[in-house]
Parts: sequence; structure tokens; C-alpha cells
Amino acid sequence: VTRTVEISGAVAVITGGASGIGRATALALARAGADVVVGDIHQQRMDETVAAIGEFGRRALAVRCDVTSDADVDGLARVVLSEFGKVDIVMNNAGVALLGPPERVPMADWQRLFDINVFGVVRGIRAFVPILLEQGHGWIINTASIAGLYAHGYDNIPYIGAKHAVVGITEGLYLYLRPKGIGVSVLCPELVATNIGESARMIGIDDPRWINFPPHLLRPIQPDAAAERVVAAIRQERFLILTHPENEEWVVNHGRDVEGFLAAYLPMLYEGRDPSGLPVAES
Repeated sequence: VTRTVEISGAVAVITGGASGIGRATALALARAGADVVVGDIHQQRMDETVAAIGEFGRRALAVRCDVTSDADVDGLARVVLSEFGKVDIVMNNAGVALLGPPERVPMADWQRLFDINVFGVVRGIRAFVPILLEQGHGWIINTASIAGLYAHGYDNIPYIGAKHAVVGITEGLYLYLRPKGIGVSVLCPELVATNIGESARMIGIDDPRWINFPPHLLRPIQPDAAAERVVAAIRQERFLILTHPENEEWVVNHGRDVEGFLAAYLPMLYEGRDPSGLPVAES
């Protein structure tokens, strides 16, 4: 049976914690009474986030952490333990985006994306799960995406693949850790107003009009709103965290009938476009 994590007085660690959803969650947890360790590669943003956490009267620490480095992630875990003596909440959140036709994306870019988005999560699991198991309590949140629940487009297949991997890993982690008293959640954001676009790469795209976000995914929310959903999920002990619950029917329909979902989704996605994905010129 999972012991509920009391956020007030908890110690949280967040990778990718200096911007976007990570930063917003760090502040939301601090507001709820947690101390927060921010792991990131952007020092100035980390310093700003730590200062903002301090305004809530909580302890905060910035630790440079590149999630593609085993040593960095292991070092992050060591710092948390040496400074705070425990860890209650772990959020493996660092991630990047990549757009482009799958056959034109170089293997090095596929591998970099998976190294950050998938193996960054795996490194976090390897570093922190032993600590949580020894404690017998805690909570892990892995950041995936709505793209991890169904393929929402043709323009970012490497990202879709990586996020599906995160969802699968996290579901397995739930089955492994829940009986041991540790909670597990997967965060599947839709469009959130963050700076992930800064690191997003477009490869092999000759015409930007090829990029195609379906209308139901074009309703951005602020990171603060996503962060509040993370805090609520810890309190309510929920596995699946959606930032846009009004779109849950898409997830449910996909789960019920993949064949039917894809058959109906395809014409919607290509409406007004030719088979290449480009808009059809109006005559």
C-alpha cells in the first residue's frame, strides 16, 4: 500500500526544473511547503528559479545536471541526500522536441532525442529508485506527452516514439513500485506555453507549412496550470496526469479501438492537404 506523500515538508527534485513545466512545478510544490532541488543545464534560469522558491520560505538548491550523463544524474541524487537526507518526490522532466520526416532525420538526432527524453528518465529511475525503496515511500513523476498516448501527427515521429517509451516504462514502474509503497505518475501534456521550442529541431523540412497540429491540440495552457495538475495528482494518488482533461475522449477512443481511431484520424489530419502533408493550393 502506498503511503501518501505529504507535500508539506517534502523534498522534491526536478530535472529540467529551471523552465517551463519543471519550473512551474518546482514553484507549485514550494508553495505547498516542499523544499526543491532543481536540476538543469541552464545556470541563470536555475538561479532565478531557486530565488523564486526562496520567496515561499522554502529551501532550494540548483544542481547542474545534464540528463544524458550518468555521472550528472547520479551526482544529483548524491547531492539531494547529502543536503536534505531524504527525497520524497522525483520528477524526471527534462526533454526536447524534434520535427521532421522520419527517413530524413539522421540517426544521431534520433539517438540524441532518445538519450534525453527516454534515457534521461531511465537515468533518473536508476539513481533515485534505490533511495525510494530504502525509504519505503516516495513519489515519481515522469514527463511524457499526449504524444505518448496516441500518435497525434506525422510530423514528429521520433518524439512520438520516445514519449510512447516513457509511458510504457512508467506503467511498468507503477506495477513494480506501488506494492512497495511508492507512488508513480506519468504527466502527458498537450500544448503548454513553454520554451521547449528553443531546443526543438526541424530537420529535413523544406516548407514549414508541412508541420501540422490538429485543431483539438491547439489550445495552449500556462505552465502553472499544468503544475497544479501535478500537485493534485500526488495528493489524489493518480497515475495519469492530463493537462487538457477535456480531450480525454481522444485517449479513450484510441484505447478502445486503435484501428477505428486511425481510420477516422487520418482524413481529419490531412484535411486540405495533399498526401505529402502540404496544404493544397486553392485554385
